[in-house]
Amino acid sequence: MDKDEIRRIKERKKRELQEDSEMQKRNQEMEKKIEQKKKEALRKILTKEARERLNTVKLTNKEVVDQLETYLVQLSQSGQLREKIDEEKLKKILRSIKDEQKKDWNIKRR
Repeated sequence: MDKDEIRRIKERKKRELQEDSEMQKRNQEMEKKIEQKKKEALRKILTKEARERLNTVKLTNKEVVDQLETYLVQLSQSGQLREKIDEEKLKKILRSIKDEQKKDWNIKRR
């Protein structure tokens, strides 16, 4: 390999790294925008107490909260929510999600 070929390879690698970095930045910006829109939608859907409850649950079980937030936003977008969700309604929804996630174990001995 001569010096020109090595230089071209280095430049190509440098461009690839820059493109990857730019792509990561764009993805992060998109994720931030999506998260911001979700927060705005939840502000419209939930009462203050319900939002506080949701944030408390998020500290212990982020997966359930992500699932719940997506569910609530979908309900809102489809027009199925007629009024804001208060803390009691949120508790009921959380219980139903928790019940759905319970797994039954059957062990049979032979």
